[in-house]
Formats: sequence, structure tokens, C-alpha cells
Amino acid sequence: MYKKILIASLALIAGLASCKKDDPTPSPNPPSSLTIDGVASNLEFYQLDTAHLSVAGVAKDAAAKAVWAVNGAKAAEGATFDFTTAHPGKYEVTLTVDGKSAKQTYTVAPRFSEGAFLLNEGNFGNETGSLTYIHPSKKLVIDQAYYRVNGTKLGNVCQDLAFGNDQIYILSQLGPKNGGEGLLTIASSNSLEKVKVYNDEALAQSTPTHIAVLRDHIYIRTERDGILRGSSEGGFTPITGTKKALKQRMAQIGERIFALTKDNKILMIQGTQVVRELDLSPAKPSGIAVSHDGKLWISTTSPNAILKVDPTPDNFVALGTHILDKSISATGPQSWERTTSSAFFAHGDKLYFTGQSSVIYCHDFATSKTSQVIDVKTIDGVGTSANKYYNSLGVDPATGELYYAAFEDDGTYNKKNVTMVLKADGTKLLLKEKVNSFPAGFYFIPNAASRTGANR
Repeated sequence: MYKKILIASLALIAGLASCKKDDPTPSPNPPSSLTIDGVASNLEFYQLDTAHLSVAGVAKDAAAKAVWAVNGAKAAEGATFDFTTAHPGKYEVTLTVDGKSAKQTYTVAPRFSEGAFLLNEGNFGNETGSLTYIHPSKKLVIDQAYYRVNGTKLGNVCQDLAFGNDQIYILSQLGPKNGGEGLLTIASSNSLEKVKVYNDEALAQSTPTHIAVLRDHIYIRTERDGILRGSSEGGFTPITGTKKALKQRMAQIGERIFALTKDNKILMIQGTQVVRELDLSPAKPSGIAVSHDGKLWISTTSPNAILKVDPTPDNFVALGTHILDKSISATGPQSWERTTSSAFFAHGDKLYFTGQSSVIYCHDFATSKTSQVIDVKTIDGVGTSANKYYNSLGVDPATGELYYAAFEDDGTYNKKNVTMVLKADGTKLLLKEKVNSFPAGFYFIPNAASRTGANR
């Protein structure tokens, strides 16, 4: 009496309205149709995708009464079912029509194993921090990625994050304010599933701003107490000699953490001690990064310069200095408008910076030449949405692609903002509106071979 039940027209597309047009082919091995007999043992797609399932092979009135279940729990009724989940794993979808059933197993894979995150502070008065996920080759942008996976909000005024131990460590200043969940949120780096939330009132009173992770040790730079070392269980204690640590990202090479200071030094930290200092005076440091050959890049003002520094304890010296004719400052027009990510970012021997403007410059350390890449305001679709520079630049250390996020002004930040990815020559690859909120900076997901805890 009944024909075989057919589950047909399975289209794997991004399951969120904001992502559908951006990710036309997000899923590996997308099938076109399958039947109850002789089908593949499993099908795979990514978390936050949607599998659009429908009933075929039965009468229309019977299909309308179909029952869908996921892992044994009833999920929907009717001729169609949109199956989506925020969590990786195996899922058995069962379709039942008039007592007859068909089953199919789906493997939902972690989505966030490649690409980049834009960390957003959020408005301290009425928002929390957030993560925007970006995958330029798939034309994919997902805002509020952490919330979409976990259903909870990051802490208020997110400042910095670090990768380590196959996890992501997200630091905020005001923790639970505005419904945020904590000062330090730890999540799986490839799925964003929550692992732990850490709150500490004493640490919060120190006003934490930056984080680095070295195996089980967490280093947190604070406004009041300098750099502290602890773990995900707590136990944060100040490291002597770091009280003047600058409000900038730290860098990690091997067993050592490097930080800039307000009195123009580079600190080399190992374990719980400052083991070396390099005085840059009278130059004022404005940024730090690890070079492709395991050295340190340092930017300064007074004069505007790029330095390459040997990071070894026995030879902690500048190996070369290039004076620039462009500003490489970390401070904007107002004294409080200070870039806290870095004044520059590197790909190979090419260092990119803005001088707190909408113009991206590139200094080639190999040729000692500085050139303008592009004024982002000239890109179609940008306009006044890039008026405000705010921790807005990033460079993928693997591909050299440029990331830029900006907004119109403090009053319209959530209505007129733009996030983009460009080729190294300034050609637009991706542009998305309304997915940033007071950016704290870009962070590039390390591949499996390089997940050693470096704060990149």
C-alpha cells in the first residue's frame, strides 16, 4: 500500500539568515537525495548549517502527518523538517509516516577550525562582548558566534583572547555586567562550545586587559598590578618588575612571554620572572609581533620605526631598525583613543599599519620601502562607515590577507559599521555590514600543527 519513504532534496546551506548568501557551499560531500535502501552510512555538514529535509513517495495528506525525531526525541511534524544544530556530533534523524520509518545518521562537524575571529568589546553601558567569525574563501561571516553556539553571552568589554591547549581563552574587563557570564571564558577552539567560565573579583579590580597562554599557565596583563600568572583554576599572582606593562598584546616564543612597557622597554618573561629587559628609549613602543623566522617585530614612535629583535636571552638586542616617514602610532586623535591590539601586523617581511586612519600602509623590511596599499573609504559600500579606527586592522600571518573593521562614530556604531577582508594589494574579497561593535581586534585560528599556545 505504501511506497518506500524517500527523503529528498537535501540542500546543505548556512542555517542562519545572515549567512545563507555568504556560504553557498559550506558543507563537505553534499548529497542530492537518498532513499531508505542503500544510502550512505552518514552525511556530514557543519554546526550552524541547516539540512532541509522533505518527505517524498507517499500521498500528500500522509506526508503532512509525518513525524521527525532526532536521536529519539520528537523534533517536528509535517512534510518538511529543517535540521540544524549548534553542536558537533552524531545525529540520527528518524522519519515516521503511518507507522513506517526511515533513518539517516548525520555527522555534524566543528565549524571553527579555520578562518578568523573578530573580538568585539561591545558597548560597556548596555552590551556584552561578542565574537564574529570570518571565513573569506567561503564568503562567510557569522556574528555573535559564541552566543549562537552556547546561548550565553561573553563578559562585558572583551579585551583580548588567546589560543592554547586546543582552547580559546576570552578575557573581558567587567565580567558579568549586562548579562555577561564571566571575566574569563574558555571554550573549545574548533567548536566554541563552552568549557569553563572563571570569575575573580580581585582580578577584576585589577582591570585585566590582555592575555597569553603557555601550556597550563595563563598570563594576564592588568592596569593596576602589571602582569599576573595563574591558571584556569585561579591563583593569579603578580610578576615582579611588570607593573609598567603597556596596554598592548603580548607575544610568545617558546617558553618566553614578551611585553612592552610604559617606560619604553621590552620585557622577556620566563616562568614567574622577568629574565631580560631591552630599553628602547627614547623611542616609545607601539606594537609587537612574532616574525616568520622566530624573531620579534617591534614598532615605535619618536621616532616612527620598525625594529627586528633577537628574542634569545644571550643576545636580546635589536638586529635592525628602519625609520619610517609615516606615523605608526597606537594613539588616535584623542589621548584615550589608544589601540590596544597592536599598531601593526606582519606577513613575512611585510608589515602593515594605518597610523590610526582609514589608510593602510605596508613597509617591506626586505627592501626598506613604505607604500600605501589603500584608503578603505574608497572601497564601494564603505563610505562613512569607516570614519572611526578602533583596533581595526589585522593581517592573516599565513595568507597575508588584510582584515579591517570600523564604524561611523560612537553614536551610530551599531547601525553603520563595516568589516572587510582584502587581498594584500587592497582588492576586496569580502565586505559585511553590522557585524562589529567596538572591535577589540582580529585573531587568526592556528592550524592543528601550530596550536602550541601562541597568542597570535
